[in-house]
Amino acid sequence: MNLEIFHAAVDFRNYPFKNLNLLINPVDHAATPACIEKAKRLFEVTRARNLMLDSGGHSLFGAEASGKEIIIDSSLEIKSDGKLNLSPSQLIKLAGSIQPNVVVALDWPLKETKTEEEEEKEFRKKLPINLELAKESVKLRNEICPEIDLLIPIQAKTLEQVDEFMQGLSGLKFSGVSLPFRNMSAQMMVLFLTRLYQHGIEYVHILGTTCFAYTAIAAYFARQGRFELISMDSTSWKTSANRSSGFMSPHNLLSCKISEQTRIPDSLRNDCRCQFCKKMTFKQVAAEMFTPRSLFLACHNACVTENVAKDLYKNAKSLTQLEHYLIHKKSSGDPKVKQAISALYLAEELKDENINVLKTAIE
Repeated sequence: MNLEIFHAAVDFRNYPFKNLNLLINPVDHAATPACIEKAKRLFEVTRARNLMLDSGGHSLFGAEASGKEIIIDSSLEIKSDGKLNLSPSQLIKLAGSIQPNVVVALDWPLKETKTEEEEEKEFRKKLPINLELAKESVKLRNEICPEIDLLIPIQAKTLEQVDEFMQGLSGLKFSGVSLPFRNMSAQMMVLFLTRLYQHGIEYVHILGTTCFAYTAIAAYFARQGRFELISMDSTSWKTSANRSSGFMSPHNLLSCKISEQTRIPDSLRNDCRCQFCKKMTFKQVAAEMFTPRSLFLACHNACVTENVAKDLYKNAKSLTQLEHYLIHKKSSGDPKVKQAISALYLAEELKDENINVLKTAIE
């Protein structure tokens, strides 16, 4: 199967099962030599099937939003005197040390904006920075760890910006790209993936979401062979469990709260077949103390996220098959699912046409 799910925010106290795909953040997991050794032990304990080293862009995004000083100095540690310090050299050297399967190049994420003019200005401001970071990352990867796959984050909000970004990467050798997912609609996701397919990209990683509709889109592009590999990641398996005692549906990943205050009818059965739900009723889950309940829910959530992705891939042999699976069996009327299906039908018909034809049809 050329669709992979990575789990972010894994630690020793909270890893769902062994032989999973891990995504780690350099700031959280590898900011110091001690953190690096701890991360290596985590990989051994979890027997990670695949390991992806993230760019640290999310940390830059948060630091910029909070007004924290950001520097790019390879001679200093990642965290230095209350400042956030990240450089391509640090990231690629770290990759050489911990040997992930994939490393995401350092990038500077685009801030959220209110108008198209502000959006374009933000893109213009950071485009030269992001292209320079990409070029330096490619150079260092080739020198230090050429055996590790390198993904370049596409920091763009429109199709025109995607094309300009890709033009700036012309001549560079890298394994694929990552799409930082922030407020992207189902239609825009289909447009972006179609355009990347037209650009000849072979590997796409979708950062920050594994929700049902978007996983369905990824499953269809993967099953139809548009890309050699599509992968996705999120922290929702863990945050849903820890913040709101959320039980993610084994059918469509919708989350519902199960706690000691939840009123559960006797007739409501737990039909999840994951390895953690065997012989567990909803009332038994609700009766657990918070810590063991959160751990159970996190393990369940991670497991069903992978299972749902496998089911979507299995049912994406054709678009009509996927539509039937989504609409009639699993989606519970989720509007994003209907939007995804409509956009996929148009993309299937127009995938080899000028991208603006598809954009006009979808809009």
